[in-house]
Amino acid sequence: MKKILLCIFMGCALIGLTGCGNDPVQEAEQNLQEAQKQYGIVEKETVDELVAKFNTEVMDNSSLNPASNDYFTVDNERYWYALVTGVDLVVIPEEFKNDSSTEIVDYMLIFATKGSEYEDEAMEYVRHLIKANNSNITDAEIETLLEEAREKSSDGITANNGKGISIGYIENEDNYQYQVIRLYE
Repeated sequence: MKKILLCIFMGCALIGLTGCGNDPVQEAEQNLQEAQKQYGIVEKETVDELVAKFNTEVMDNSSLNPASNDYFTVDNERYWYALVTGVDLVVIPEEFKNDSSTEIVDYMLIFATKGSEYEDEAMEYVRHLIKANNSNITDAEIETLLEEAREKSSDGITANNGKGISIGYIENEDNYQYQVIRLYE
């Protein structure tokens, strides 16, 4: 998603370069500021920081299991935390270094197996994950983002409400995932 936004910004800058007599650097900066205003930004945080925020959100607001290093693995440069049978928290850093204390999170997701006995809990985990990534988002906004993410998923588009995160939804025959994509300055 970040790469798509960057390409759009760069395309706008290129059009400005070729079509107008405006200062291209100034116009690119203006386009970036407008996009940041529209989509919002969040502060950069590490894998460990955001997993801790997720755990705090889960423990303070539910009876669900938090992410635990006892049920943790690294696979394909992603951090996987088994939450309950058929439901995992997955954290993808911007640049994998196998050091979760320094890696900045690109996006996080809840990965759920369809038909799992804990499918209802998966949605509760998704709500906590969104809140952990931006505590200023209301419960009503979360529900709207989740609905929009599902509706827009067939077009490959994410939902965004201008508060620095976008919500994506992907599914296949066996599983689905809700992605929380972080937008940085």
